[in-house]
Amino acid sequence: MIESLVCKSCNKRVTIGDLKADKSGSGWVCLNCYKGQHPDVFKPQRPVSVMAQTTQKLRQQPEQAQVQRPQKVKLYCVDCGYKFYKELFKGQKYDRKCPYCSTYSVREEKDAETILRETIKEAQFKFNPRTDILDN
Repeated sequence: MIESLVCKSCNKRVTIGDLKADKSGSGWVCLNCYKGQHPDVFKPQRPVSVMAQTTQKLRQQPEQAQVQRPQKVKLYCVDCGYKFYKELFKGQKYDRKCPYCSTYSVREEKDAETILRETIKEAQFKFNPRTDILDN
């Protein structure tokens, strides 16, 4: 048994699945009447073939640069030892005062793994093997 109710606007019997709350919120209207009350919600959609063409064009275009989002960075004050987090973009440095003691001695806190990784990268760039010495 399919339950149905009467539309408040057009007085037709409509299944419950096709009912929406009317604009005033006091009754129920069918989808056709709802579309008349809210034309901006039900705008005509593009045909599927046009949508497929636009998706193909988007796939063919090279990927645009992704929008950079700020990352949460752990900072600490060298003078007072206060630790706090700030959202910064990659490569951006925190050049403001410490929120606790108001000095400009704030640095990014790094764990041991990060320090080792950065040191190894620097050592690889600095290492220049001598090619003029021959081993016997």
